[in-house]
Amino acid sequence: MKKLEAGRATNRFFTLIFLFGLLLSVGCASAEVGEITSQTLLDKTGVTVLDEDFKYPQTDKPEITSSIITVPAGAETGWHLHEAPMYAYILEGTISLTYLVDGTEVLKEYKKGEAIMEGLDTPHNGVNKTNSEVKILVVNIGSSDLLNTVKIN
Repeated sequence: MKKLEAGRATNRFFTLIFLFGLLLSVGCASAEVGEITSQTLLDKTGVTVLDEDFKYPQTDKPEITSSIITVPAGAETGWHLHEAPMYAYILEGTISLTYLVDGTEVLKEYKKGEAIMEGLDTPHNGVNKTNSEVKILVVNIGSSDLLNTVKIN
């Protein structure tokens, strides 16, 4: 009789464990999974921030280089230009750029969340006029024949 009662208790224990596991799996299965989303940052532009037409380099040696540029508070990039198309996305902060277009300075400002196609072969200088660092994702679309960045003294 004691063996029969012990067997029933064991069966009840395993039945409860089974039901508990089943409830847990049903609870997990019904949890909603988030949707994959997409946010367009820059869409099929054919011009730079200076309204210049651009095209990809004609080359047998294409290169894509990406980097994250950090500009500390108060720092500047120094005057430079890009020989190949360059995409930039401002990850943090605000950067002020002065472009030299036909002898005239053109000032533009880019903030967190903005995407741009940088000017080509146009001298410019970026300045962080804020008290926080600026982080910029940069993607250069060039070739071994072109320099991503050319410093100007």
